[in-house]
Amino acid sequence: MYLSQLQSKYSGYTANNFNTYFGKELVIYYLAGSGLTPAFGYDKEAGKRTKEIVGQYLEAYFQGFGVQRVKLPRDFNADEVADLSKIELVNPEACEVNGRIFVRAGGVKAVK
Repeated sequence: MYLSQLQSKYSGYTANNFNTYFGKELVIYYLAGSGLTPAFGYDKEAGKRTKEIVGQYLEAYFQGFGVQRVKLPRDFNADEVADLSKIELVNPEACEVNGRIFVRAGGVKAVK
């Protein structure tokens, strides 16, 4: 493997990674379940999670891929999105770490 391929695969969150992993015709359903859960910060020096809330997680069903947690901004509000409704991620990005795919987005909007 060339260094350029390694860097592009592990370059962090990018929209290109999201399209590579999931494609552009992805159908996503919102799973309200227990609601949004907090995403806590991480202190690299101490190697521990902090008590600071840096975002929140939403669970969604990615058709053909299963349930995925999506990290959203701290101020996101999911009140206008109904349970099991089709949704679209706003500015979705993905990254791969140790074979696991992580997804984040700027928001969510319901698809009619």
